[in-house]
Amino acid sequence: MSKTLHVDEIRILGVLIEKSLATPDSYPMTINAVRLAASQKQNRDPVAEYSDGQVSKALWSLQQKQLVKQAPPTAGSRSNKFMHAADEVFHWDKRERAIMAELMLRGRQTAGELRGRASRMAPLPDVAAVMHILGEFARTDPPFVEELPREPGRSTNRFRHLLAETNDTDANMSAAASALGTNSPGETPSTGDPGTEAFSSPSGTAVAAHPNAAAANAAVPVIEDLTDRLEALEARVETLEETVAKLQCSLGDTIDEEREPMI
Repeated sequence: MSKTLHVDEIRILGVLIEKSLATPDSYPMTINAVRLAASQKQNRDPVAEYSDGQVSKALWSLQQKQLVKQAPPTAGSRSNKFMHAADEVFHWDKRERAIMAELMLRGRQTAGELRGRASRMAPLPDVAAVMHILGEFARTDPPFVEELPREPGRSTNRFRHLLAETNDTDANMSAAASALGTNSPGETPSTGDPGTEAFSSPSGTAVAAHPNAAAANAAVPVIEDLTDRLEALEARVETLEETVAKLQCSLGDTIDEEREPMI
């Protein structure tokens, strides 16, 4: 089924899918809980601050597209809660939902990054399993995912979802680059000197390299590989932190229940 979503809808739907898998005890979610999760600084790219109004508008729009529904009322609950319907609409299984949630919440990523980050939501035994799912996503009609061309200095390709109305992230980055007078992501700047090679530094700034800078260029894939490994380790640390936080909450509830009232 074809669905095109606004950038806010993508963030909110990604949050609902993520929390349903990573913290099922806190799901379905209130508007306030969705807002906090959408605005958190971990596992989000770009980091953004959402208001209750933005969240409410996105939830309403997603309901019209049948991707979100209001959860049945529960005893003692005074706030409406919401749950996603991505499994019903798109027929994604647990592993597919985990990978799509990561792409919606953190943008374009390599298969290795997706495995490291999505494993906190669903079991992904290896990168090959992720590649298989990404391949299935790319072969649907219309496709959910596309593989991007190899970027300069990168050893592996990245993937992005195709749920957006437009590629808002790329459009915003290109607009910012134009305003600063720099090149858009992925573009190779020209130095005007045919004998001089140009490349981009990690900050995106154009740097003119000497023709004999082959050794420096050869080191770029090695640095990129180390960066991928570091990001995978960071994802594992984030997963451990979430697990510890859940244990702390659970232990806190148990202590409160067993504590005798003071006389």
